[in-house]
Amino acid sequence: MEATRLQMQNFLIFLLDLVGVTVGYFAAVWLRFGNIETGYTVMGNDTYYRWLIAIVVLMMIYFLFRPNRGFFKRKFIEEMRMNLQTVILMAAGMAMVAFLIQDAKDYSRFIYIFTSGFSFVWMQITHRVYRKYWLSRRKDHSYARKMMIITTSDHAEEVIGNIMEEKNWDLWITSVAVVDKDMTGWLINEIPVVAHSYRSIFEYAMRSVVDEVFLYIPMDDEFPIAMTIQNLEDMGIKTNLNISQFQINENLERSLEKVGPYESVSFSGHNVSFVMLMMKRAMDIAGGLVGMLITAIAVIIVGPLVKLESPGPLFFSQKRVGKNGRIFKIYKIRSMYQDAEERKKELMAQNEMDGLMFKMKDDPRITKVGKFIRKTSIDELPQFWNVLKGDMSLVGTRPPTVDEFEQYSAYHKKRLCQKPGLTGVWQVSGRSTITDFEEIVQMDVDYIDHWSIWRDIGILFKTVWLVVCGDDGAQ
Repeated sequence: MEATRLQMQNFLIFLLDLVGVTVGYFAAVWLRFGNIETGYTVMGNDTYYRWLIAIVVLMMIYFLFRPNRGFFKRKFIEEMRMNLQTVILMAAGMAMVAFLIQDAKDYSRFIYIFTSGFSFVWMQITHRVYRKYWLSRRKDHSYARKMMIITTSDHAEEVIGNIMEEKNWDLWITSVAVVDKDMTGWLINEIPVVAHSYRSIFEYAMRSVVDEVFLYIPMDDEFPIAMTIQNLEDMGIKTNLNISQFQINENLERSLEKVGPYESVSFSGHNVSFVMLMMKRAMDIAGGLVGMLITAIAVIIVGPLVKLESPGPLFFSQKRVGKNGRIFKIYKIRSMYQDAEERKKELMAQNEMDGLMFKMKDDPRITKVGKFIRKTSIDELPQFWNVLKGDMSLVGTRPPTVDEFEQYSAYHKKRLCQKPGLTGVWQVSGRSTITDFEEIVQMDVDYIDHWSIWRDIGILFKTVWLVVCGDDGAQ
């Protein structure tokens, strides 16, 4: 039922946005041509085809990106950011479709821009009004779930405040039962205390409007939780139980899972939807295929130069540590002399990095050709094969060497909970100037905790810019 209510709200908000796009589009046609009939005379059936394209694109945005997440909790700036993101995605989708069907040259720029701008203003205003309407009426609205809180005196105020701050559009706390002290008749955050004993709780629940009950009881309390849940269920009242041991970290996401025959609660730092993971992998495959073509061209040009300056294999492979400690072979065009690994031990005293990473500005192991291909990142191109294989992603964290990994502390390993990348936050954030490994770890963890497909795209664009401008990197 709760999922159905949420889906209903999402659908209603989508309908509001659909109305805004429709009004904006036909208003733009009217302003551009004087009236709809003249617009239809000039544009023909395209008048309605282009409107349908905008609607379909909006539907796809709602399906893929769920722009209504946290709708009722949003502040003004967050609302503006989400609406702007939705409109930009819609405008980009309309432009892409127009280009693919070769309609872009005939598309009115005024209609395109006006529809996008009107939709943004419409969303900003209607979302605010819609949110204010539902939140102001949830106390008395018949559709709102009436909830009773069962808790202890030292937690009552905090629990009520936290639940009310979530601004659930269809939930209102109507009563509190304090089980460790008789506070009947008191008000806590303006919510009346109606019971304190096992018996009085059921007498109130039986005679009053109670749709749901939320129990927040410390595990060492002697209150009969299991019996309470069973008796409330017998009355047809939905019961929600907080398990205090699971309050480990508010930043951890929890979900119900099944491990073999056992029910369990799973914890993770950042859950990502299947659709987003598929989009990331599709981007990796597309980028990997293009990258392999570029690699083939680069090898034909720089390969002979590498071999002429320094005898030995053209490609360099090295064991690196990937997702959650998996070992894989990373591939590069060789930029060092063949004895580079043996000489590394001699140069460790000149390491310019603080921590578990080696970096040296004028590394004598690098050949003259190697300096050029490193500066232009040509040496990294064979890693597109690692991306296609699935060992790496286009964007991620730098994969450490095995000896670096063996010196990691426990918290360092979090940077390996996703696939390593060809490029990443560190590479586009001044890697030539960052000399503290702990700072790199913090950047990587922040990337993992706040990952999105759009952040990856932004990093890729920054990477291209840095490659064109030139930047030194570390092996």
